[in-house]
Amino acid sequence: MLRSRLALILAIPLLVLPACQTGARIQGSTVSDHDGRLFMDGAPVDFHREVNLQGELAGPVRLRLSSATATVDVVGGPGSSYELVVDLYTEYEGDGVVELVDDQLVASSEMDGAVLVNGIRGRLPEGVSLEIETGTGDIYVTSFVGTNVVLDLKSGTGNVQVASCNVGEVVVDSGIGDVRATESVARQAVVHMATGSLAAKACEIGVFVGDSGTGDFLFQSSRLDEARFVSGVGDVRLTDTLVSELSSSLGTGRVFMESEGASEN
Repeated sequence: MLRSRLALILAIPLLVLPACQTGARIQGSTVSDHDGRLFMDGAPVDFHREVNLQGELAGPVRLRLSSATATVDVVGGPGSSYELVVDLYTEYEGDGVVELVDDQLVASSEMDGAVLVNGIRGRLPEGVSLEIETGTGDIYVTSFVGTNVVLDLKSGTGNVQVASCNVGEVVVDSGIGDVRATESVARQAVVHMATGSLAAKACEIGVFVGDSGTGDFLFQSSRLDEARFVSGVGDVRLTDTLVSELSSSLGTGRVFMESEGASEN
């Protein structure tokens, strides 16, 4: 199953726009940034306010969060409560409601106008699985724990960072952004990158599968039970890292095993 996921394609297609504009499709809607002004499906969403959400998440939950151009930054903690700050952009001033419906943040309009969640930060129960999608925004996931927890993280051009997590599975789809992992443990991890690079430090992974078009894979002070690397032109550099079983399919790249500055093929 893991090896078949090497064929994963980027799930967030970027729009072709002039240099002063960026855009993405999020949950079926087109969101674009025209010199700092946001539009959703062509409608301007000029009014911004922060919405605070609090509540309880009971039982196994796979929470879905999305943001077009802004960052998603969530931290896990003990207990079942959550506290989130959501950046809401609306077509009409004072419009818009944000609710957690069926494990997904949903924004709705009371004036039949465009409403957009663009930016999420806060605290969640550490045992919650996450499905996070951004267009150009970065993703930060910290301190999620649980053998059944899955972190499914997708970004078009933003960076993805996983820190201090101990979970069952991590799946990352990144377009041109970089992926960072620090002091984390996963039973299995699948990372697909178009042009970005992966840098991991002090991580323990059971089975790792990495696929990159042009990016490098850099592991430092880590342990991998089984690892497979695929890259067109990128290198694999393993510094003070133990790999029990390694296979690679590299175009022009090379594999380097290093310790204290010394390297060999």
